[in-house]
Amino acid sequence: MKRLIPLLVFIATFAIAFYFFLDTQLLPNKDIFEIQADILFAICLVSSLLIGMFLILFLYRKKDKKISWLKNRLEQWNNLSVHVNKAGDEVFSELPIGILIYDEQYDIKWVNRYSKKIFNDELLERNLNEVNKELIDNLKNEASVFTVRINDRFYEGIHKNDSRLLYLFDVTKREVITKQYRDRTPVVGILTLENFEMETKSFDLQEIARINGRYLGKISEWCAKYNGYLKSYDDDSLLIVLDNQNLRKMIEDKFDILDKVRDISRENGIRVTLSIGIACWDVSFDELGGYAQQAIDLAEKRGGDQAVVNIQGEKIQYFGATTNALEKNNLLAARANTLALKDAVENSTNIYIMGHNLADADALGAMIGTLRLVLTSKKPVKIAIDYDLIDTTCKKIYDEIKTTDQDLFSYFVSSNGINEINNDSLLILVDTQSPKIAMNEEFMNKFKRIAVIDHHRSGDGGFSDVVFSYIEPYASSTMELVSEMFMFYQREKIQISAFEATIMLTGIVVDTNNFTFRCGSRTFEAASTLREYGADMIEIRRLLRNDLDLQLSLAKYVQGAEIVLNQFAICVLDENEIITDRTMLAKVAEHLLNIENIEATFVIAKFTTGQKEGVAISARSYKSVNVQTIMEEMNGGGHLNSAATQIYGKSISEVKEQLIQILKREYEIGDEYMKIILLEDVKGRGVKDQVIEVALGFGNYLITNKKAVLATEENLEELKEAQRQAQIEAENQKKLMQKIKSEIEEKCVNIYIKIGSDGKLFGHVTTKQICEEFEAQTGIHLDKRKVSLPVEINTLGVFNAIVDLHKEVQANLEINVLEK
Repeated sequence: MKRLIPLLVFIATFAIAFYFFLDTQLLPNKDIFEIQADILFAICLVSSLLIGMFLILFLYRKKDKKISWLKNRLEQWNNLSVHVNKAGDEVFSELPIGILIYDEQYDIKWVNRYSKKIFNDELLERNLNEVNKELIDNLKNEASVFTVRINDRFYEGIHKNDSRLLYLFDVTKREVITKQYRDRTPVVGILTLENFEMETKSFDLQEIARINGRYLGKISEWCAKYNGYLKSYDDDSLLIVLDNQNLRKMIEDKFDILDKVRDISRENGIRVTLSIGIACWDVSFDELGGYAQQAIDLAEKRGGDQAVVNIQGEKIQYFGATTNALEKNNLLAARANTLALKDAVENSTNIYIMGHNLADADALGAMIGTLRLVLTSKKPVKIAIDYDLIDTTCKKIYDEIKTTDQDLFSYFVSSNGINEINNDSLLILVDTQSPKIAMNEEFMNKFKRIAVIDHHRSGDGGFSDVVFSYIEPYASSTMELVSEMFMFYQREKIQISAFEATIMLTGIVVDTNNFTFRCGSRTFEAASTLREYGADMIEIRRLLRNDLDLQLSLAKYVQGAEIVLNQFAICVLDENEIITDRTMLAKVAEHLLNIENIEATFVIAKFTTGQKEGVAISARSYKSVNVQTIMEEMNGGGHLNSAATQIYGKSISEVKEQLIQILKREYEIGDEYMKIILLEDVKGRGVKDQVIEVALGFGNYLITNKKAVLATEENLEELKEAQRQAQIEAENQKKLMQKIKSEIEEKCVNIYIKIGSDGKLFGHVTTKQICEEFEAQTGIHLDKRKVSLPVEINTLGVFNAIVDLHKEVQANLEINVLEK
């Protein structure tokens, strides 16, 4: 259209000029003025014509230039396209980039030459399911960028889902370096021998040194196995430093050092256990040490005899915890924690006390006991309790308090609508340490200062920061801990009525199932304290009586229980019924334990809390079955004989099936069995290298998880040969150690030390000094971790040290301490 505009202007101008020319020729007699006007107009038209012609020439000149530029550009592209085509051919054929196109059914339709090198196989018309399972999973998940292992190399996949196109780039070098970096991530661990001093106080010094040497020797061997550095940093704690790669090996071996320490304790008739806290984070060593300290604190709060592993980006892992927490026979911790609570209370403007959701008798008793403690400090205090969020027994007690004890009831307030909370307010949470199961989480979140008193094993979902925490898993109940605090929190000012003492003792009775489970000497001491305040066991029996409907329900549920593996009772409550009082599950579980030959019980039901609906399990057992570990596998927890879990997103039938599979895996021994050789210790089944018979399903589980191999003739022969070689090595090692023992006992070491005016040394002689001087004087190297001193050397004289050379060989080393 633009090309026609100049032409149209030219034609129009010419036509008008021609018209006026004819007009002047045909009308010669026109008036002179009209003729002059026509001539003037004709001149304008001629001018317009000239201008139009000029424009035409200008525009066509510009067009010629553009055409010339386009010709040049086209010639350049023609020349470049040769190189582009060549580069494209190289990308598709020569460069190390795999290119693959597939259809809707994941059948491969086209690949470039390099793709065949990646897979070492023909690919056309094959389905990706046959080629690489990891690869097809990423494609089905529509991952746009991912890393996949193909044969022995790693590739980064860039996936164009819309066009079903996949590019593969070799990133093996990157992945290897990344793995090396991760493997070398530093690990710090803290190990603590628990109860050693208390358990060995009746032994003589030489015996204490011998037992301590056995523990340290076993721990040292375990540390050396994983290339770790072990260092003692106080009387009963050790520091271990290693890397992530060796930590993974520890995890594979399930921290078998816990069992070895337990075996030494059993042999010596003492209750010493080992707790381990390990952290692996890519942070500064100062922060890493803090994470390790948090891990060992968590292990001790969970009752000890276990390892807690905190790896960056992973869920905290627990190992061990196969025994109940050891009772601590001294009250030093109770006294220290009582004084800490007293300081927290007296530095607060007002205090609220709250328990867990669906609070039971232990929570209610602990709330009342804590109330009486705080009142001695003359601080404003209330118990935040919601009637709809306590169990049936507590509702019965609550109603009785309301009608018979107005003084106590005046301290009860609903957590909804409380506004007198400021930065100096304190919330004391009892019988739970988990924010998720607090009676009113919204109310709890208003507090900046929170204190915790609890007796459950700690998990990784607790508070990150509290002003006070008293968590003792050895205790039978939270009320046991609170009653011990009476002795140290201004006892002479504590005023407790007989009715209140009865409620508190009810909490202990309920949590111990009538003093059956988790009872220690301190449990009975706590009960005795409450009896002094007037607690009445007959009244407790009355409070805990079940109504007729409950008794009928218990009978119905027991009748419908399913017996699994001849030792487990599983009861599923009505699938159409939603339980709001989960204490019903605990009562049914405890009731089922009365059935003969039943070692553990599990009660499953739907439950609701607020807007959330899920499936709950309550588990109870006798000593032979650890329900805590079973419930922890199902994301729950608790104690050895009493545990529970809540599961969301699954039906009752799915939860029941999961539970049965765990029980069968761990305990089933059927007609179909196999002989296997254990590659590691398996709790309740056997130890490493032992040949055992197990159920077919359990055996396959162990073999699949590389915990055992099939006991074929070939494997049995290899085992016998390995055992024979190990026995020969052990005998040779023992003979060598006996020879070294003779060499050590033939010699003595002289240590020269400066002494003060009173004849005593500055400090004391250490095992490090002894080993260094002995090696300098005799040429024999001793591991200071295997040298123990029966007594501290802080004077001149002759002393003996014990050197643990072998589990059956110990040497006595004579030490002469002389003045320098």
